[in-house]
Amino acid sequence: MKSLKSLQEIIFPIRCLGCSALGLEICSECRGKWNPHIYRSWSRTAPYFPIFSSIQYSTVASKVLLAAKENNIKLADDLLVQALQKSFHFCAKERGVGLFVPIPSRHAVARSRGRQFITELSLQLSKSTGMETVESLSHIRKVRDQSSLDAKQRLVNIEGSMKSLRYLSEKVILVDDLVTTGATIYEGARALRENGIEVIAAVTACIAEPLR
Repeated sequence: MKSLKSLQEIIFPIRCLGCSALGLEICSECRGKWNPHIYRSWSRTAPYFPIFSSIQYSTVASKVLLAAKENNIKLADDLLVQALQKSFHFCAKERGVGLFVPIPSRHAVARSRGRQFITELSLQLSKSTGMETVESLSHIRKVRDQSSLDAKQRLVNIEGSMKSLRYLSEKVILVDDLVTTGATIYEGARALRENGIEVIAAVTACIAEPLR
């Protein structure tokens, strides 16, 4: 087994997720930029709820997210789950606990990736926290890619695009990888509340501040 691992390292050398340097999955310099803190933002529509995040968005965070989303790299998934764990730890202390409801990827995006990315992260978060993940949201119409849109355009683009698939009697915590303007999280909360479901908070791995 040891010789096989050595051979794999020669053929597929380990590179840092953040800067591609040889030798470590994430080097000490990039690890310094992937430095968990707690960032607390708030929904912009009543009833208001907090959004807990633990990693400031940066070039390193962007590469970790890309490695997880587009390349299915397990280490990148693990880093995001660890960030979600920290966000949830503070969420639980301040807001209590609830079912995890992941923000779904658009159907076409999920097909191209071969998985519902946030759902898989949420399921891993469930394993470490004991809280259940429930897939309760679905997209009901096409939306544009949000990356090039400003805050107002994102709200218009995403509004009315989701529905709640079933009623949940327990309180809910939304789960996502990144909050930028909050438009996607607010839309998920709207769809759940329309079905009588109480959203007490959201947790994300990363946050782009200030919210654009």
